[in-house]
Amino acid sequence: MVCCLNPKCEKPLNPDINKYCQQCGSRLTPLRQRFRMTRLLARGMFGNTYLAEDRDNLYEPCVVKQLICQTQGTEISPTVVEPFMQEAEQLRRLQKNPHIPSILAYFEENHIPYLVQEYIDGQDLQRVVESQGAFNESQVRSLLLELLPILQTIHDQGVIHRDLKPAHIMRQQGNGKLILVGFCVSKQVNLSPLQTIASAQEHISYTPPEVFAVDTRYPSSDLYSLGASCVHLLTGVAPHALPLQGGDRWVDHWHQHLPEPISPELQAILDKLLKTKVTDRYASALEVLKEVRVKTKSELPVAPDLAAQPVPSPVVSSRPPPIIQKSPQPVLPSPSIEVVQVSPKGEIVDRQNHTIHPITENLGKGLTLKLVPIPGGRFLMGSPSNELHRQSTEDPQHMVAVPDFYLGQFPVTQAQWRAVAALPTIKREINPQPSTFTGDDRPVEGVSWFDGVEFCSRLSQLTGKDYHLPSEAAWEYACRAGSKTPFAVGETLHTDIANYDGTTVYGMGLEGTYRQQTTAVGKFPPNHYGLYDMHGNVWEWCADHWHGSYTHAPIDGSVWQDQYFFACVLRGGAWNAPVMNCRCAARIWEAASEQSHHIGFRVACTLGKPLSR
Repeated sequence: MVCCLNPKCEKPLNPDINKYCQQCGSRLTPLRQRFRMTRLLARGMFGNTYLAEDRDNLYEPCVVKQLICQTQGTEISPTVVEPFMQEAEQLRRLQKNPHIPSILAYFEENHIPYLVQEYIDGQDLQRVVESQGAFNESQVRSLLLELLPILQTIHDQGVIHRDLKPAHIMRQQGNGKLILVGFCVSKQVNLSPLQTIASAQEHISYTPPEVFAVDTRYPSSDLYSLGASCVHLLTGVAPHALPLQGGDRWVDHWHQHLPEPISPELQAILDKLLKTKVTDRYASALEVLKEVRVKTKSELPVAPDLAAQPVPSPVVSSRPPPIIQKSPQPVLPSPSIEVVQVSPKGEIVDRQNHTIHPITENLGKGLTLKLVPIPGGRFLMGSPSNELHRQSTEDPQHMVAVPDFYLGQFPVTQAQWRAVAALPTIKREINPQPSTFTGDDRPVEGVSWFDGVEFCSRLSQLTGKDYHLPSEAAWEYACRAGSKTPFAVGETLHTDIANYDGTTVYGMGLEGTYRQQTTAVGKFPPNHYGLYDMHGNVWEWCADHWHGSYTHAPIDGSVWQDQYFFACVLRGGAWNAPVMNCRCAARIWEAASEQSHHIGFRVACTLGKPLSR
C-alpha cells in the first residue's frame, strides 16, 4: 500500500498501483524521490506521522513526521519553518544517544516541513497498558529509574521533548531498551483544524498549564508530562478520561482511581510533578531521580523488564552521622598473600599462598599508592543465563580481550585522596575530606565520577604516567582473576571475607554481619591477582558511560563512552549493598555527579614501561 501525504485526506491509504489518491486526487510520489509512505501511523497535535520506506537504503523502514499548522495548504510562514528546522538541528545533536531515534533527514517540500527518523521496532507503553492493564508501583518506579536519566541527558543538551506521553515511550524489541519517540520539533502549540476535539483533549491532558499561558516550555514541563504519564500507567486510564468529580481537575483526584493503592511516598512525588506552577515542581530530572531512590527506598536501576521485580537497593534512605576514628597505619600486606576459596555455604574450604609483585607510586611525605600488574588475556564478560540474580544489563555475555595494565591494589584511601587533592587543579576543585566514615586507611567515599577523573588527571600530572579510571571490561577481568563463578572466591560470599549487607544471602550462603560502614582497605582476603575489596566496601567508578546492555560493546577491553552522557558505571557492591550486587558481573549506574557515602574508586595505569618498584 502507499499513503497519501495530503494532511487533509481522510482516507490516505491507496493500492500500490495508484498514481493518484483515490480519496482526494493528490499525486502519490515519494518525498524527494526517496521516502515512500506506506502507512499513516498517527495524527498528532503538531503533525502527522507516517511509516515509510527509504528507497536509497535498501527499502529500510523509517518514520516521517509532517508539520501541520493552521495555514496548511499555502506557503508556511518562515516563523513556523525556521523553528522547526532549528529544533530538528537540536535533535541531531542527540544522534549518539541510544535512547533517541536517529535523524536521517529534515527538509521542506511543497512548502511543508518534514523530519525523517529511524524506525524503532517495539511497543509503546500506551499499547502495553491497553493490553496488559494498569502498572503496579514497582513497575512505575522501575520505569522512572530508567527514564529520568534519559530526560536529564536531553535537557542537558538544551532539548525539551514537548510531547511526552505513554504513546511516545517505547520498549525496543529484542534488547528491551527504552526509547523516546514523538519529539515535538515545533514550538507552535496552536491547535490545527485537522485535529479532532478528542485528540486535542487527550494531548492537553499531558500538557502543563504554562504552555497555554506563555507559549513556553521548560525542562520541568517534560516532568509534568512524565507525572501525567505515570498516572495513566497506574490507573490504566488516560488522564483526560478520568471521571470528573465536582468540577475538579483530574490532577486533584487521580489517586482515587487507582486499582490498587500506592505508597504515600510515590504519590507525593507524582503530586509534585503535577504542580500547576513551574516553581512548585522539581527543577530537574536528576532531582526527581534522587527522590525516587530515597523516598521510595527503591532499587538502583538495572534497566529492568516492565514485569521484572526490583532487586534490593544498596542505597539507604538517610545519611548516617560521621563515624570518627583514630588513624592507624594503613594495612600493607607482604608480597606473599593468602587466597581463599569457599564452599557453596560460604565457608572457607581452601587457602593458598601466592606471591605477587605490587608496584609503588610515591605520593610524597612517605605516602605511597600500590598497584598490581594485571596480565592480559581473554574472558567472557557478563553473566551466564543460569547465574542466580543475574540482570538483563549483563547481556549478552561476550568474549573480551584485555591487554596488560596496572590496577590499584586497594580502593583509593582517604590519606591518598588528601595528598592528591592538595595538588594543582587540572579541571575542577575537589573536596579534600568528602568521606562520612573517616580514617586514613578507609576508602575515600562521597566522590563523583568527575572527582575520580580529576584525581587521575592530577596523579598523571604529578607522575608523568597515564592514570585513569579502569574500563568496565578491565575491572571485571581483574575482579574475576581467572574465576568463572559469581564471585572470585566461589559460588557465594560471606561477611568473613567481604564487607556488604550481611542480612542478605546468595544461593546456599549464610547470613553474616551487617557492619553499616566502610572498613579499612586490605582487611579481607584478596583475589588471585592480589586485589583487595573487589567485592563490597565501596562501589567503584569505571570510566565507561552507562549502557543498558552489552550490545555493540567494545571487545578489546577499551572504555565505552558517548559524546553526550549522564550516568556512569559502578562495580563491585558496597558496605550497604545486598550480596547479589557484589557479583563479578553485577553492574549499576549512577549520575556522574553523584556523591554518595557508598561510592569510591580505584585507579588504573597504562604504561609503556613499568613503574618503579
